[in-house]
Amino acid sequence: MQFPPSTTYANFSHNNFVGVSFKRFNPAYETLKVVDLGNNKFSQDAAEVFLNIPPNLDDLILSNNAIVGNLPNPFPCKNIRRFAIANNFLSGSLPDFAGSTPRLQELDLSNQKQLEGGGLTGTIPIDMFKLSDLTTLDLARNSLTGPIPSSIGNLVKLEVLNLSSNALDQMIPSELGSHGVLEILDLSYNKLDGRFPSDIGDLLGTWVYLQNNSDIYSPAPLTLCFMSGFDLINDKILCPNERNALKDFFESAKGGEWTRSDLWMDPYTSHCEWYGIECNEANNSVKLELQSNGLSGVLTPRIGDLRSLEILNLNNNNIKGKIPAEIVLLANLTLLRLSYNEFIGNETRFGSLQSLKLIHLHGNRLSGTIPTLNLEFIHPSSYVSDCGNPSDFNPSLRCDDCTMCCNAQSDCYALDETLIQEVGFGTYGQLTLVFIGSIIIASFMLAFASFAYEKYKFRKAHSRQQSLTGQDNTYALDTLGIDSVYQFFVGKSICGWTIVAITICTQFWLLTVFVESSERDVSDDKVDMVYFWKCTRDRDVCFSTNDLTWKGWLAFFIMMFTHLSKDVINGVKMILLSGKEREDRLENLRFFIGGLSVTSITLFTLFVSTIYNDAIATSNTEILVNSVVIILVIHIDELMYKILMSLSPSWVASMSLQ
Repeated sequence: MQFPPSTTYANFSHNNFVGVSFKRFNPAYETLKVVDLGNNKFSQDAAEVFLNIPPNLDDLILSNNAIVGNLPNPFPCKNIRRFAIANNFLSGSLPDFAGSTPRLQELDLSNQKQLEGGGLTGTIPIDMFKLSDLTTLDLARNSLTGPIPSSIGNLVKLEVLNLSSNALDQMIPSELGSHGVLEILDLSYNKLDGRFPSDIGDLLGTWVYLQNNSDIYSPAPLTLCFMSGFDLINDKILCPNERNALKDFFESAKGGEWTRSDLWMDPYTSHCEWYGIECNEANNSVKLELQSNGLSGVLTPRIGDLRSLEILNLNNNNIKGKIPAEIVLLANLTLLRLSYNEFIGNETRFGSLQSLKLIHLHGNRLSGTIPTLNLEFIHPSSYVSDCGNPSDFNPSLRCDDCTMCCNAQSDCYALDETLIQEVGFGTYGQLTLVFIGSIIIASFMLAFASFAYEKYKFRKAHSRQQSLTGQDNTYALDTLGIDSVYQFFVGKSICGWTIVAITICTQFWLLTVFVESSERDVSDDKVDMVYFWKCTRDRDVCFSTNDLTWKGWLAFFIMMFTHLSKDVINGVKMILLSGKEREDRLENLRFFIGGLSVTSITLFTLFVSTIYNDAIATSNTEILVNSVVIILVIHIDELMYKILMSLSPSWVASMSLQ
């Protein structure tokens, strides 16, 4: 090639030339700076090509030819900055570029392995990485062996490093992580082993190719698995999806502030060894238990990636925000404890979690309605939420499927079926109507039985029955009590009957107040139902604080028997008396009404005392105190009588005898 004098640039690329020969004594030999001979058909030996090569070349391109042989060593172009001879048939070892070409910036010797057994061989010289200005080094598709020298860390300007498709072995040097300007790192298709250096994960924005290095340990560093340019980011062995999700969980829940975070975020440790995690044989997380561990922040939506999770226990932490909707993806979940955190929101979805056996949501700030799960919970602690009163919200959280409702004071109430619900009654009000109706029916039947018996026994002694009328009045008066307004039932005074009717209505009304207060309605803070369960932070099973025992109930029934049995007996006597055949049917009717009233109010008092204590009594002493209060209601008739006697004894006497 003979160039005109002072020529600096020559481009003969993309032709069909089959060879090249430089002339040492050409006038342009010293001035030529750039020569591009790429994409021709050179089939010469490299020694022939580089014979008499211009010494001051700055840029030499010989790529995409058929040049064979070894590169000269030392390399003859000491001032060269870019040398590209990719896609040829070179062989032999690498020249000492560091000693020959100290200004080299771009070196492309890739793809010499186009013939079987071909390509550059030997190791990468350690001195090569003394080329401090090097920005591109491409040695891909050769037959280089040995390790990648750790001195590669000296190439602080390196932007592209491609060593793929060789036979390089041993560990990847951690010094690669110091190349903050590196844009492409391709070490794929080699025989590298050991661990991925965690420092590589610090190469933000770098495209990293490491595939087909079968002896590299797994898992890859966490930071590397979060690099979008990492070619193995979807490899389930090197970058398990669950580990990535747990990393996001750790960061979202401020893992650096946790009480314990043993091995969390360790670049090489399997997530199955992290504190609070248990895996199955397939290395899938089945338990995540971090209760009372100082978690805060928010719960990441990526929690839904832990598809094999069976137990999720984040109880007693300080996690805020909404419960992510992705939690419904955890179809295998059997235990979910999110209690005692600071979760908020009114759109909580758990409808697809059909394997749950226990779910605790209390101690948060959830509002609205929690969907029905349609599960068969068998324990009072199975499904707990803040659906009780008093509540931080109005209306309080609604949970139709809950087995336990807690209030803002951390007291809870079990929503298992009551005895009356098991037999088909929805409320105590319904049971009360049936109870009173049963007393009335039983009284009529008792009166009829008495009438039938008297009819049969004395069918031939009519005159004798009539002669006993006065004695019956006295008997009735003694039975109803001479110290009670009930004695007015014996008389015919309208005023007396009015007073006793008002008294009885008052007694029934007062007792119905206790019935209404006994109703179990966690949405109504007006009822007296007592929240005597505790679902504490340190237990996954709630416990009852009710100290009422069989001794308390025994004392209760003894007290009821001693105070009420007399009135029940007297009421029954009056009903039996009303069944005797008389000429004055109105008199029998008065006896019946008096007996029915006394019996009904007495038995109703026992009924009310029982259901009210069942609803609110929590100790043996409390059941007795409650009973005393209710018993006072049955004595209103006597108190009313004393009031009337203090006003006018003669008036009271006249109403009793009229």
